Amino acid sequence: FLMLKHLIKNIKAGDSVLDLGSGSGILSIAAYLYKASKVIAIEHDEDCKNNFLENLQINGIDSYNIDFIIDDVLLWEVVNQDIVLANINKNIIKELIPNFKNTKSKILLSGLLEEDQNEIQSILKLENVNLIHIHKYNEWILMVIQND
Repeated sequence: FLMLKHLIKNIKAGDSVLDLGSGSGILSIAAYLYKASKVIAIEHDEDCKNNFLENLQINGIDSYNIDFIIDDVLLWEVVNQDIVLANINKNIIKELIPNFKNTKSKILLSGLLEEDQNEIQSILKLENVNLIHIHKYNEWILMVIQND
């Protein structure tokens, strides 16, 4: 919910989007439907591929419109898209944060609980990554980060 809400709020037609930990592809599909020029979906779990492709079909999207790549998100070094989505667990987000310190991308981090907020904020500060906004919904939080 938080990711979709903030993706829709932040995306502009023509933006490029990187979806780290894409799972079933819902966020990638939403980005494409909101006119992203390029969507790359990275997923570590090969078992998600069939579900991802099925969701593309259900939404009438040809598989060549979204690049679905099986890879470890922690090894993905090209982070120069307009928007980066990371709706994954706290431990992976903690390891990803250093990869974001040299990008101008707007990055949406979620899959985090309210109790994770201080720890993630400390890592962002340590890595000199700017926290722009925090949105809370029930016990969940979403963080928007972006460097100058």
